[in-house]
Amino acid sequence: METSENTGKRAVWYIVGLNLIAAAVVLNVRYNVGVAAFSSVMYAISEIYRISLGTASIICYLIFVVMQCILSRRITLTYLLEIPLSFAFGVLTDVYDWLIPVLPFALPTRLLCFTLTMFVTAAGVFLCVKSKMVLTPTDGIVNTISEVFHLRFSAVKNSFDLSMVAISALLCIINHSPFYGIGVGTVLSALMLGRIIKLYEVL
Repeated sequence: METSENTGKRAVWYIVGLNLIAAAVVLNVRYNVGVAAFSSVMYAISEIYRISLGTASIICYLIFVVMQCILSRRITLTYLLEIPLSFAFGVLTDVYDWLIPVLPFALPTRLLCFTLTMFVTAAGVFLCVKSKMVLTPTDGIVNTISEVFHLRFSAVKNSFDLSMVAISALLCIINHSPFYGIGVGTVLSALMLGRIIKLYEVL
């Protein structure tokens, strides 16, 4: 039976993880070298349809919840709990969007900061998964794919991130808009974030 101490520890991991992810999403926007791959669709929707990043995140997260139910062919309490979490995380993202100012760094500094922030994002994802509590739908869909097809989480994460970049580019093309948020940072995160998570997994 799990002790209250262990439950409390997992809750702390979870809260810290969520905040790390939300802060990293906004920081990546501020660096202006391309947003993280997993948030590229949210950012594209935000810019194309002129809604907040948090609102765009909520829309995407709810779609991911539906996809999890379809892939696993069941509706679980865990999936249902991702719905209120989607709204909470969307609000948290908008809070960080309000708190974090424009960062007028030179390009080399912004690229370095983006690289360092990938480790922050990976740490947030790892902590949320390690806590074994309700995952953000972005990580939940990756985890569901991993379980359904018996694949390593970090490997699925890489493929999922690349697919998000492709969908983001397609959205921009369909709407005849610039390629919002897609840049060298997006490519870096698509290729590296899953691998960085893997480093945390083996620690």
